[in-house]
Amino acid sequence: MASKKKSKKKPAKKSPKKKAAKKTAKKKSAKKTAKKSAKPAAKKPSRDLGPDVTAQRMFNLAVSPETVSGPGVAASLPQHVLKRGKKAFIVTDQGVRGAGIVAPIVDVLEKASVQTHVFDQVSPNPTDVNVAAGVAALNRFGVEGTVVVFIGGGSVMDCGKYIALAAPNGVDNLNLAFAPNLDANDRIDFSTLAPKAQASKPGLPTIAIPTTSGTASETNGGGLITDTLTNPKVHRKLTFSNPTVAPVVILLDPTLTVGMPSRGTAACGMDVLTHAIECYTSANSNPFADALALHAIRLTGQWLPKAVANGSDLEARAQMQVASHLAGRAFSSGPLLGLVHATGHPISGQLHQAHGQTLATMLPHVMRFNRDVVARRYADIGEALGSEYDPEAGIAAVEKLSATVGTNKRLRDLGATSDNINDLTQDALRDLIILNTPKYPTRGDVHELYAVAL
Repeated sequence: MASKKKSKKKPAKKSPKKKAAKKTAKKKSAKKTAKKSAKPAAKKPSRDLGPDVTAQRMFNLAVSPETVSGPGVAASLPQHVLKRGKKAFIVTDQGVRGAGIVAPIVDVLEKASVQTHVFDQVSPNPTDVNVAAGVAALNRFGVEGTVVVFIGGGSVMDCGKYIALAAPNGVDNLNLAFAPNLDANDRIDFSTLAPKAQASKPGLPTIAIPTTSGTASETNGGGLITDTLTNPKVHRKLTFSNPTVAPVVILLDPTLTVGMPSRGTAACGMDVLTHAIECYTSANSNPFADALALHAIRLTGQWLPKAVANGSDLEARAQMQVASHLAGRAFSSGPLLGLVHATGHPISGQLHQAHGQTLATMLPHVMRFNRDVVARRYADIGEALGSEYDPEAGIAAVEKLSATVGTNKRLRDLGATSDNINDLTQDALRDLIILNTPKYPTRGDVHELYAVAL
């Protein structure tokens, strides 16, 4: 019987239409592959750890001050004074005193049998004149057994710290401050760095009760005082620093910040943001500071618009007070600040403008100047402000926040003209804080920053 052969099934022939469709699909796929391979590398920074990781850098954390936070904590002042002395020399300004903030604090001190004196001759951007008057008042009151208490914002705290240092050292001028000159390359000449006088004695113990949320001057022993005497036509802000006048106790009472006007709230809030951004991008950043700075940025982005919109919102006030303190603890742990502050200080010193507003004006311009060296960190900032992970988005988010709270002003809005730029540039380059910037500028760079901001 013959065997049956299995017939092999031939595949069905594809229609000409299907063949054409397949060829077209292959061509499209090939084109996509070619396009993908031809694309340049993504410009967005990687989240991977890179050269700007700071874990290997040395840093020294000064986290000893006792910090008490919460509504009403200012009333606990007497117990803190009596642990460290017998008398309280209060440094404040007429605005804070006139707002009724100082009187209740004086009352609780006197009820605790603490001898008290109030010095309120502190101007915005405090001067050598304020210092001389304060030292004279403190000497009359007596330095023995005295604790210096600051009730106010950054101007009050800076002036109070200098007074607390100057009086025991027999100084009533700015000879304890730094006034460096420039070398031939327009950089700080370190041979001119030393103050005219050295503090041979420690300053008096100090306690800080901030009434604004911005400067974070309570977190360190440094500050700025305006020199009006050396050159009466062009006032210069001078830096001083001494750890013995850093507050030993900090009382963060958000109820004392509720009465601050929206304009001042906005300017102080942009000071907080600038502190955090400059600290996070500093040439001397460290992991401890990074963590605090990023959280301060998050808090500011979320709560500053609310505090500006409704000054009675105690939660917003408390959150901004915490943000300010965190940013201050961050930059005081080593990174310090940078080019935004270096360019902002001369504006407030020469043109008598609010410190926070000058920073808000210069911040986006300096960020663009620094962008190429801290792109990854600007991307982090963008994300912290609720934007995408991208350096340009970070700068845009800062500009948006400034516009939201009304601080997006140009230099001309602050009274500057092109005639001011040379003097502003000179003082910016002589500001010690410039040493921490991630990208050191030339004289031409600084001049251009002011020109663009005008």
